[in-house]
Amino acid sequence: MNRVPDAVAVASLDTHRLIVTVPNDGPAEVSCNLPRPVAASVLRQIADGLDSPAGRCETALATGRPCPVQDGPAALLAAAEAGPAFARGMAKAQRPAGLDALLDHVAAAMLPADDDQAAEESDALTADDVRAALDFNAEERDPALATLRDVLLDSTATRTPEQALAAARVILTAHARQVAALVEAHYRATRTRFGLTRSSRGLLTGYEGARKIVTAYADGLADEQALAEQATP
Repeated sequence: MNRVPDAVAVASLDTHRLIVTVPNDGPAEVSCNLPRPVAASVLRQIADGLDSPAGRCETALATGRPCPVQDGPAALLAAAEAGPAFARGMAKAQRPAGLDALLDHVAAAMLPADDDQAAEESDALTADDVRAALDFNAEERDPALATLRDVLLDSTATRTPEQALAAARVILTAHARQVAALVEAHYRATRTRFGLTRSSRGLLTGYEGARKIVTAYADGLADEQALAEQATP
């Protein structure tokens, strides 16, 4: 860049699903909470756009953003006819520094190198995969909801009805425990605020009863899943 930018945008995984940064110095960095196939599709679209004629315009080469209409092939042809020197300069233009290294890094770290090979070697969705996704989403506002989103978006893993049922049990168990924790927190807040009095006793008893019901539901799902895993060879 040969100018000071008007503004610097700050992005995080709270507001974006895939963040790729290519500094002038140092290695590229990738932050992502998308399922692998979705991230692969996004990065391949970026690479295809930069490899295409429209992706080699001044805007793309300078900023990495898709070319506007006025910088498309027709505009480049007009510019070439108007100025041979400009045309020679554009013909020698290279992809932004670090792009090939970035794509190689991402492909090696998180994306399948070949779609056909990945399809042949795709693994089945297991309960442990879902538990790992829950751990990954532990910092989300609703980890169970975020994990359900990721499992539904992941089209690379094959799944039988039994494996889908196992995933549902694991996610619903986590969700039920979240609900039980919310009820427990509300119980404690109410007791701290009002104490155990004749008027608050019934309300507190209701909270405690609801927590036990939801906890029993979660325990039942967990027991069913444990039995199913023991029965699987």
